[in-house]
Amino acid sequence: MNKKIIGFFLLFLVSTSLFAGIRFTPIQLYIQDFKKQKSTTISVESSGVASSKIFEINAFKWTQDEQGEDILVEDNTLLFNPKTFELKPESKQLVRIGFSQPPLHLKKQESWRVVFKEVTPIENKSNINFLFNFSLPLFAGEQLPPQLDIKLEKTNNSAYLNIDNTAKSHAKITEVVVLDNKNKEVFKKDLTLYILSGNKIRYNLGDFENNNSELKLKVKVEEYGYLEFPVKG
Repeated sequence: MNKKIIGFFLLFLVSTSLFAGIRFTPIQLYIQDFKKQKSTTISVESSGVASSKIFEINAFKWTQDEQGEDILVEDNTLLFNPKTFELKPESKQLVRIGFSQPPLHLKKQESWRVVFKEVTPIENKSNINFLFNFSLPLFAGEQLPPQLDIKLEKTNNSAYLNIDNTAKSHAKITEVVVLDNKNKEVFKKDLTLYILSGNKIRYNLGDFENNNSELKLKVKVEEYGYLEFPVKG
């Protein structure tokens, strides 16, 4: 007997706008001032896809735990027009996103994940089929310059970043570099790490073998460049 096997992929779009032939523009959504901006719009394009895909959109309130892991809770305060749509090959769909009750008096930036869930019917039940879910961040409230306190913690042959975001908006770290006292690079890692407003997280950088007590930490924050932090031995 033939069986239908469906693979579900939840893709957090953080560094690219094109995956599986689907392009999202932009990949980060902002509503910074509700008095001037009631909603935001995203473009979804199909490129090199052989058949139509159907998507349903849902929103999840987004927070983080102390390890920086995402906590997502379904939230019905966001509205989508359209909420469900068919994306045909080589076509484009505009989606408007807004709030049923705009949060006008935010004390800090709030964050959501907007998830485009593929619900395309499966025609050939004997094949392996993959349905993709795309997740994009949406931030409500003003985006401010970063205010980060970051300490590098070395434990045996591993390293951790202890990060405290005291700003009233998120920061997105895209690169971590550690230099010795001669400004020689001893460690480098590319990453995509969101630290939401007011959060403190401990992030595992992985293997780190260096006994030099005089080190310097450089952290690249999206849109703001490198920030430097001293490292205590």
